[in-house]
Amino acid sequence: MTKERQQPTMKLTKRRRDTRPEMDMTPMIDIVFLLIIFFMTVTQVSKLNKEQVELPKLKGSEDQKPAVLTINVTEDEEIIISGRSLSVDDLIAMLNRELRRVGDNPRMLSVVIRADQRGRSGGVSSVVRTLKRLNILKVRIAVEVPQ
Repeated sequence: MTKERQQPTMKLTKRRRDTRPEMDMTPMIDIVFLLIIFFMTVTQVSKLNKEQVELPKLKGSEDQKPAVLTINVTEDEEIIISGRSLSVDDLIAMLNRELRRVGDNPRMLSVVIRADQRGRSGGVSSVVRTLKRLNILKVRIAVEVPQ
């Protein structure tokens, strides 16, 4: 009897591959290059808009610091500045004094109007009309921010 020799067989099994998703970086690289090109272009354009001029020197911090005047308008449309009750004519006189103090430059005078929420808008309207007549355009109306 002849013994047949049995050949060793190779066991073939499928290996499972790691199935993690891979991120394609090509679109992100494209976007980064587009952003670089965009910012380089914008920088060049902004340089073109700046002419070579010699700007005046600032003498002190007071030169460009606007004066702030606070005008309070009460519920019954009374105008109060620094604790003093004023009529519209007195307000005009006070604003003219403030304008002279800042060098007759209305842009250097900033006004904050504090109006009582229970009051009517007539007092605030008369103050705003007075400011507009004197060409004072930097006007803010104070509000309370809810918390």
